[in-house]
Amino acid sequence: MNEICDFCFQGGGNDLRSVSSSGARWVTKKDKASLKFTRELFKEGLSYLMDNCFFTFGELIFRQVIGIPMGSDPAPFMANLFLYHFESKWVKNLKKENLQKARRFSNTFRFIDDLLTINDNNLFKENFKDIYPPELQLNLESTGDHITFLDMDLKNVEGRLDIKLFDKRDSFSFEIVRLPYCSSNMPSTMFYSCFGAEFIRIARVSSNLKNFSVAGKSLLERALKQGAKVPRLKKTLKKIYGRQQVFQSLTKNATLFLESLFS
Repeated sequence: MNEICDFCFQGGGNDLRSVSSSGARWVTKKDKASLKFTRELFKEGLSYLMDNCFFTFGELIFRQVIGIPMGSDPAPFMANLFLYHFESKWVKNLKKENLQKARRFSNTFRFIDDLLTINDNNLFKENFKDIYPPELQLNLESTGDHITFLDMDLKNVEGRLDIKLFDKRDSFSFEIVRLPYCSSNMPSTMFYSCFGAEFIRIARVSSNLKNFSVAGKSLLERALKQGAKVPRLKKTLKKIYGRQQVFQSLTKNATLFLESLFS
């Protein structure tokens, strides 16, 4: 993390970083910003965050000594930068030694700590120990023609990707409360907007109408159980269909879109 901090300050326009509620910017010593950080102060702050993570369990107090403080605001950014540091350094060196091999990693994608490689003939598997430090453990979750990545279920069907929603909560042996209830103390508009947003999410990870309908009908059933009214739901769905191009790529018109869910 210290090396990343050095990298950022080397590319910055000035020696100080000003942080406020509206964002952050590079400033000079003459700037009147109230909260300014030097390179060393940033490093001290990062060190403090990682070394002073405490939590309680009953009457016991524990201090986290391995990894970063999970659940804290900067944790995802710290994890992402940590991994990026090793990936960037390794790829830069590889480009100098073997540019053709480096280009073969162009279909490797990572979101925080979830990583996906496509058609690389086990190239990443053969090299990941050289990329990341030995204390970082990587687990192979799925391989072959059918895998899951983030909230996507990916399957190779005759040379084309068949994509549908993947939600590990669906396989739990107990029911999970998801999204609000209409009886809760909140405006009804917000209630229906939450379900509308969820339909958009499903559409974005569905490669065809059939896959969307399966997950969409499950969500529709949940919405009705939690107090949604059919006329209001249809009104919400018609509205988002007209505003979101992703639905129009699945069906020709709003009527077919609604039939795929309510039939």
